[in-house]
Amino acid sequence: MPITPRRLVALAGPLALAAALAAGAHAAVSVGAALPDATFRDLAGNAVRTADLRGKPAVIAFWATWCTSCKAELDHLKAVRAAHPEAELRILAVSVDEERADLDDYLADHSFPFPVYHDPDRAAAAKFSDDEDLPLTVVADAQGQVKYVSRDFVEGAAARLDAAVSAVLP
Repeated sequence: MPITPRRLVALAGPLALAAALAAGAHAAVSVGAALPDATFRDLAGNAVRTADLRGKPAVIAFWATWCTSCKAELDHLKAVRAAHPEAELRILAVSVDEERADLDDYLADHSFPFPVYHDPDRAAAAKFSDDEDLPLTVVADAQGQVKYVSRDFVEGAAARLDAAVSAVLP
């Protein structure tokens, strides 16, 4: 007899079901879905909502100063920005560093040709992912439909990201 969620609850209780479902959870956002309703705050405190992104394709990159692969991805996004100006592609770098001082210290030595946002309590990030793994990168088309989701920046990731960006450009 197969183990169904109902049978799992009967055999092991509700906590076992919650643990089993959480183990399978990974991304709250998936290809084909609409961007979640989230608000990002830039370093001056100005808000941008995902609904505000409609009209142009967008790359949303969640990162942290302690994440080595995130920093490699941000370096690649500089090249993406050089190839695709703000007029045709939005790029949002969303730091989930808890401490603003950590982010400010990092930005004192590193500049980016796209806006940096701060999500210290991960309120926006939680709308995109059920876990805290980084990096998390999402590419959406001009209508706000998710076309690409990446959970790493390893060998081949730059080419996959570039292909996803090219696919959403007019």
